[in-house]
Amino acid sequence: MTDTTDTCTLCDLPIRGDPVTADDDANGDGAASQSETDATDAAGETFCCRGCLEVYRTLGDADPEAVSTDDLEDASDGDADRRDVPEDAETAFLAVDGMHCTACEAFLETTARAGEGVYDAEASYTTEMLKVSYDGSKTDEEALAESVSRLGYRASVPEVGTAAAEEERFGRDELRTVLGVLGAMSVMMIYVLFLYPSYLGIYSESFLYEPATHVIVFVPIPLLSTIVVFLVGYPIVRSAYVSLRAGTPSMDVLIAGGALASYAYSMYVVATGGVVIYFDVAVAIVAVVTLGDFVQRRVKRRALGSIGDLDFDRVRSARVRDAAGTHEVDVDALEPGDEVVVKRGERVPLDGTVVDGEAAVDEALVTGESVPETRGPGDAVIGGSVATDGRLVVRVGERAASTYDRLLAQLWNVQSGSGGTQRLADTIAALFVPFVLALALVVAGGWLLTGAPVREALTIGVSVLVVSCPCSFGLATPVAVAAGVSRAADDGVLVTNTDAVASLADVDVVAFDKTGTLTEGRMRVTDVAVDDATERDVLRYAAAIEREANHPVADAVVGHADERGVRTSGERTLASDGGAAVTDGATDDGDAAADSLRVADFEERRRGAIGTVDGARVLVGHPDLFAGEDWTVPGAVSRAVTSAQDDGAIATVVGWGGRARGVLAARDTPRDDWRETVEALARDGREIVVVTGDDQSRVSQFEAHPDVADVFAGVLPQAKAAVVERLRGAEGTVAMVGDGTNDAPALAAADLGVAFASGTELATEAADATVTEGGLRSVRRLFGIATTTRSRVRQNFAWALGYNVITLPLAALGLVDPLLAAIAMAASSLLVVANSARSYRPDE
Repeated sequence: MTDTTDTCTLCDLPIRGDPVTADDDANGDGAASQSETDATDAAGETFCCRGCLEVYRTLGDADPEAVSTDDLEDASDGDADRRDVPEDAETAFLAVDGMHCTACEAFLETTARAGEGVYDAEASYTTEMLKVSYDGSKTDEEALAESVSRLGYRASVPEVGTAAAEEERFGRDELRTVLGVLGAMSVMMIYVLFLYPSYLGIYSESFLYEPATHVIVFVPIPLLSTIVVFLVGYPIVRSAYVSLRAGTPSMDVLIAGGALASYAYSMYVVATGGVVIYFDVAVAIVAVVTLGDFVQRRVKRRALGSIGDLDFDRVRSARVRDAAGTHEVDVDALEPGDEVVVKRGERVPLDGTVVDGEAAVDEALVTGESVPETRGPGDAVIGGSVATDGRLVVRVGERAASTYDRLLAQLWNVQSGSGGTQRLADTIAALFVPFVLALALVVAGGWLLTGAPVREALTIGVSVLVVSCPCSFGLATPVAVAAGVSRAADDGVLVTNTDAVASLADVDVVAFDKTGTLTEGRMRVTDVAVDDATERDVLRYAAAIEREANHPVADAVVGHADERGVRTSGERTLASDGGAAVTDGATDDGDAAADSLRVADFEERRRGAIGTVDGARVLVGHPDLFAGEDWTVPGAVSRAVTSAQDDGAIATVVGWGGRARGVLAARDTPRDDWRETVEALARDGREIVVVTGDDQSRVSQFEAHPDVADVFAGVLPQAKAAVVERLRGAEGTVAMVGDGTNDAPALAAADLGVAFASGTELATEAADATVTEGGLRSVRRLFGIATTTRSRVRQNFAWALGYNVITLPLAALGLVDPLLAAIAMAASSLLVVANSARSYRPDE
């Protein structure tokens, strides 16, 4: 394996081995090129894989950074506050409890950067994570977590493989929410029984001034309200303070302002002997917002809570072979040049080169390649891949790195960085909050100047704050999205990032992974060709040998034999000569077979296997294996092999008695409804792209479909995220649909990532939505639901804005007291909820 410091022109990732260039394609190496029609000349550029070369040719040098993640980000801190980070800096990813809005990001970043030895910090409200680059000689993760744990924020190092930390975090929020709801219910019960009837004239006015009533009403209500507002509502108040300190006032400023104004005014009234109090407004605001925030956090934490488990499959120890023998060490202790022993079924710990042994290596988890490749001495292997059979000794490469770990780190970076979009409510808040605060002060001051009593002026000022309290703004998006999420769940899609649902309707490009997404993700034998033999004999001999092997094609052969009633899965006993006696489990008529297949002298070869079955020497494997063993390959068999390979299938030749006698064609079969899905999404004006780690020969049927704009084959996993970014720069908003670990960074980098639950955990945790049932049909439905959800979000914001346009002038003129303001606020929120909860039509 050749290591180099060169980087890929497209994705800027290090190039392992020899770089791919346009000259390779011109010389006929690899897939067919579009060089005659491509807008961009790739001559002179170097790439890490053929996929990156083809993406560069198709999309050119479109700058992925041209797609702004958020205009507000650029307008605030943005890259201006980003600091230079040395290459040898260490990185910590901290889980932060207590982040309440996007303003918390700026506060935490500022606090973290002030710490000793910290180079830079980036916070993400979306995933409640803080990424810190620091000097490991001056500080560590625990010290960093302690330095930002202030003002109610709690930072901690995520605990890998355990849910204890998340259960503790979730428990605190749950307790606060329950306390808030119970406290608000208690306050409202007293209002319903005593205060509202008095305000409405049902009870006499003197009723509230009686000593017994005073003890029952005006003692517990202030006490309960204090608990709700300052204990339950602490995160809201803190968020309002932080946003004001950061210079980016959020909606929490109005929420906290309305609650605190109602509370303070009511305490003043009680202290001066009055009876018209608005504690109900204060506790209702805090309880409703806390409950809504709890539901939102529950969805977010489901995605974040499991992210600590993503590296559960990483290799943590390795067997090192040296002069003293073989001993186990931590992977972190491995050095370039160390020789590591990898047994059958184990993961290769780090990228390296095979120096001894031979095995079929499954790289699907990392590269997306659906078929294991045989690796032997001199071959490069990828860290994170699995030796499915045999034993390997791998010399650790110069970088002593794992491709799987790089994928994991890339996913952390994408998910812990700033989110792609900010909530629309916070966008409006930047202008609306200062306006309302100024209006309340001006109105109260104006009434005082006109000679109005202090209590009346304060009442009108409070009415302005209460009537403008943005509960309808706060509900406009989450309630509509929650309804869409619920409908998506009914259709077999679990949405883990609710913000992505509203943006899905704006997707311009849908990029599909091939293996396991457009295809079923498993090999199947689709054709059997025979020469001078019966199909049953070919299947019997092939299944007997392949049952001893361990790779997807072998499983496909055995499965096909079982489906055709040619079973070799009966009781197996060790033969006296060291082979295995395999009883044929059934015959064509379904009765137990009278004979048994004896498999002896089984040996795995570089591209197949050989053994003795019932006294006959049987060879199963790649066509080249037969030439190497000097077996006869008839012309009919050669033509069948060529036909299968031209059709994108894997040809497995079966022979006995020194002669090839049949060909089994296996392939990863497409899902039945892939064409319908592609056509439906294309009809809505979206561009369809296929991005896969498989080579060009296995994607011909997708390339031929008229609605598939581009097929990028041979794309390495690290480059998939770069492909998505390049598509965003050239085409617009991108959704990625995939299932493998190799898709995880691309799923996270896309504007919306959709994963199949049948795929790997890394992919589902990186995605914004997970298809649990329904397959590609559910993907189509998700797009329809998103379109309706976006429409309802816009309707909700239109009503919320209209409500404020009408009610704010009335409150400022003194025509709306705080009680009526609270009723109007509640009515506005109910209309938003009712609009969001409307049933979805079947075609949505």
